Amino acid sequence: MLISKTRSIFISLALSLTFLLSSCSSIQIAYNQADFLLKWWLDDYIDFTEEQEKFYAQAIPALLKKHRQEELPKALQKLRQLKAKLDRPLSEEEATSIVHEIKTLSKESIYLTQDDLAKLALTLQVKQIQHLQNAFNKSNTKFQNDYLKGSADDRLGKRLEKIIERTEAFTGDLSKSQKAQLKDIAKEYLLDMQIVYQTRIFKQQLIISTLKKISSEQPTLPQVKILLNQLFTEIELGSTTEQKEFEKKRDLHSGIILSKTTELLDQSQRKKAQEKIKAWENDLQILISQKSK
Repeated sequence: MLISKTRSIFISLALSLTFLLSSCSSIQIAYNQADFLLKWWLDDYIDFTEEQEKFYAQAIPALLKKHRQEELPKALQKLRQLKAKLDRPLSEEEATSIVHEIKTLSKESIYLTQDDLAKLALTLQVKQIQHLQNAFNKSNTKFQNDYLKGSADDRLGKRLEKIIERTEAFTGDLSKSQKAQLKDIAKEYLLDMQIVYQTRIFKQQLIISTLKKISSEQPTLPQVKILLNQLFTEIELGSTTEQKEFEKKRDLHSGIILSKTTELLDQSQRKKAQEKIKAWENDLQILISQKSK
């Protein structure tokens, strides 16, 4: 129940970013089927026991209802603010602030799940934690194949493709010149993927060691909540001075790339991006007004 494929182990992170990860035509469907989608997603990492299945079935409806009531309105507000700014290039300060706001939305959502996460963590068995480690290993192999193999130009090309794909999802087709400029931006500001990979491994080890500690020591529920909160803080911000500086650099460079990307857009592309966000707004308004299933 405590797993994410990249940065977080918390279900609520996926919920917070549903509107960012879905196309405008599928947000409502994805959110209204979140109980099934999250279960399917998490099964890649945790092989639930029958009792955990029952706990999940009881806990998730209340979680989704609370998330819809408390977190989606915040997300809607942030979308409106972003849309209003996209009639011009974003400054580096504005773009970095957006990166931080997205992370804040995710972190706030986590607090909705504290009790349920702690209860589930106490039920995890040794074989389930090993299943999780195996899933991490499989995911890491894919990461290595995608980002750490081939020449430097090959690796940059793969990452550039993703940046272009994500940008065009908002703006429509980019020109050849815009793609060339994006490549220059990527060369300067994309982080070393070997360091990203090492950071990824360290965070996975934190997750595994924390879950093993909870499983073996069976601390009290309040103690488990403290351990999980500490875990998430270290995942988000880093543990050592070096890691903390890297996480700050990650956020800063993400903001710079976003800012410089908006500088490349013409008015037609800005309008398309605003229309995309407006569609998301509409979907979120409908979701907020609906009764949670």
